[in-house]
Amino acid sequence: MLYCPSCKKLFLDDGDVCPFDGIKLVEPPDPMMGQQVGSYMLLDVIGRGGMGKVYKAEHVFIGKPFAVKILHRRFADHQDIVERFLFEARAAARINHPNIIEITDFGYTPDSLPFFVMEYMEGRELIDLIENEAPLALYRTVNILTQVCSALSSCHDEGIVHQDLKPENIFLVQRKGRRKLIELLDDPINPFKTEDEDSYDLVKVLDFGVAHLARLVAADTIAGTPEYMAPEQARGIKGDKRSDIYSTGVIMYEMLTGELPFTGDTPEEIFNKTFTAEVSDITKIYPNLNLPPSANAIIQKALAKDPEKRYQSFPELLKDLKTCFGKIFYTRDIPQVIKEPAGPVIDSELKNDLETLFGAPKKSKKKKPRLDPSLAKDLDSLFTKK
Repeated sequence: MLYCPSCKKLFLDDGDVCPFDGIKLVEPPDPMMGQQVGSYMLLDVIGRGGMGKVYKAEHVFIGKPFAVKILHRRFADHQDIVERFLFEARAAARINHPNIIEITDFGYTPDSLPFFVMEYMEGRELIDLIENEAPLALYRTVNILTQVCSALSSCHDEGIVHQDLKPENIFLVQRKGRRKLIELLDDPINPFKTEDEDSYDLVKVLDFGVAHLARLVAADTIAGTPEYMAPEQARGIKGDKRSDIYSTGVIMYEMLTGELPFTGDTPEEIFNKTFTAEVSDITKIYPNLNLPPSANAIIQKALAKDPEKRYQSFPELLKDLKTCFGKIFYTRDIPQVIKEPAGPVIDSELKNDLETLFGAPKKSKKKKPRLDPSLAKDLDSLFTKK
């Protein structure tokens, strides 16, 4: 099997150049490429992680693309890890949430490495969006995080804790926008404008409950990524659902500011700040972003060092996120924006205008047509059976 580094297609060993672009064919960069596992032909490496690799694959019978994750060979002899790897795949399939990657199959490769099969998606990781476009608009940040919270709430309901939530594990699929946005303007003549959103971020949460398995084979390994780890995780204590909430708070901070709350040259330096440093008030250190106090309040509570002082569940966090508004929001949220004191300040005249233009019309009961007595008597005589 040979590989074209330009179009990334695989070919049988019967030529020297790619028939599509004339590029010289080479050995595949990964020995598994071109191999078949179960009913899936592995075509390209699309992701790497601490526990395994993810390949773009094609079902050999129906030709549909899938993503296949295979456990690293170094873990093959650790039965606890193998069993947990497959348990997490079964758990993900059981949750069946629209914001969790769909898992459709699992099994073993010919050399006994476990794998599971996921839906294949075109999109990008949240970290790519942050690195290229942060600071992100509050409405977009909230839209992404409400989906994350909904997904993880379902995981927690099944007794599954992610323990390594970070932007690399949040995948965004672009969908065509279908909602209307409204932006408040500092203009007394034209106090707001409306526009249709261009696209919509559909969230898929990846790799939940898998990354932390490394601690089963390395006693000195702390599961997770230092910048996103809760203090208790940094101390080596197994995280719970409140640890996932802490990680979500870090992600929200990073999306809104483009920066992380705690950084350092080493994990130890980051952990020391996680244990002792206060989380900055983003409304004060980033005044140009015009973020509402409610956004800072959510971050401060999610990043509380004591788990007992954080949000205790994702539904609790989700409730506050849904009432966190800035100068731009969806028109469907206007009733809540006007009602919510933590939202943008709107004067009474503008409130009336918004309610008049975008308020949901009240459903009126249809009245039955009234007939005069003589017509009613004639109809009754004509159509009533004797």
